[in-house]
Amino acid sequence: MSRRFIDMRSDTATRPTPAMREAMTRAEVGDDSSGEDPTVNALLERAASMFGKETALFVPTGTQANQIAIKVYTNPGDEIIADPTCHPYRSELGAAALISGVQFSFVDAERGVYSREEAESVHRALAERTPRSAIIWVENTHNAGGGQIFPLEKLKSLRALSLQKGIPLHIDGARIFNAIVASGVSPREWGEQCDSLNFCLSKGLGCPVGSLLLGPKEFIRKAWKCKKFLGGGWRQAGILAAAGLYALENHVERLAEDHENARRFAELTADVPGVRHMYENTPTNIVFLDVSGTNLSAPEISGRLKERGVGFSVFGNSTIRAVTHIDVAREDVDQAAKALAEAVA
Repeated sequence: MSRRFIDMRSDTATRPTPAMREAMTRAEVGDDSSGEDPTVNALLERAASMFGKETALFVPTGTQANQIAIKVYTNPGDEIIADPTCHPYRSELGAAALISGVQFSFVDAERGVYSREEAESVHRALAERTPRSAIIWVENTHNAGGGQIFPLEKLKSLRALSLQKGIPLHIDGARIFNAIVASGVSPREWGEQCDSLNFCLSKGLGCPVGSLLLGPKEFIRKAWKCKKFLGGGWRQAGILAAAGLYALENHVERLAEDHENARRFAELTADVPGVRHMYENTPTNIVFLDVSGTNLSAPEISGRLKERGVGFSVFGNSTIRAVTHIDVAREDVDQAAKALAEAVA
């Protein structure tokens, strides 16, 4: 029998559990493009209620949710206030420029976290020759920031700025349930600090497909049109929505296990020769490692790890990322750390 592959490249590697698959087979379905899928509608109601928002939209991916939000809030030539490693800038193929004709105005940020003062320093007042500041963008938790949680008090200050300036604040909450579990801040508390937000079902929550975009009714009405012209309309999507409902009921609190496993992995790899942790702590489920001291490139190390049945993501020539999730057990973490030590020896 072949050895099981320990896939820590991303929490998108999760697979639906047998119980989730069973829920999917029982799903009542209809035409979601006509608003007639009862399971999708139940998911929208549940998600909106959790975060205290008026309504929601079920879309295939977090990237599509981000790009829809940008499209709804902006006009061509506008700017998005954000940190320079935010997902829509770093990992979405320039889609904000391509689809919406907008650019980014970057703030100084530490692991994706920035202050009201930093945002205010790049905000542009309406003027004849300058772009309009159209959105304040927050990523929580922050992928490139090693799963960093955006502190609630800093977010409250940003929210005050957004209200003062009349600029919507959007939370890219692809992994916001990791933030919820790790911080103890409720979904509704996070929801109170933004105009809109999205979260992903197919990362730590373990679903095969899907993200939710939440906000006011008028925002979602416009978002629905964007979803359609971006090719996001689907039909009997209740099969997928059933997985989301199951995950919200059963897979949220267990994220704490992923956080514990990530911290264990960080501890086990702290003394691997030539490997340096990029961040001083591991708040949730993501660990970034600088491997420049090993005299091996990140792709070379990745190849050696795959030979040992372990997968990490490669970021450039000297950085690898490990992510824990529902399909990575404690013993898998131990084996992955051992494989890394062997790979760089």
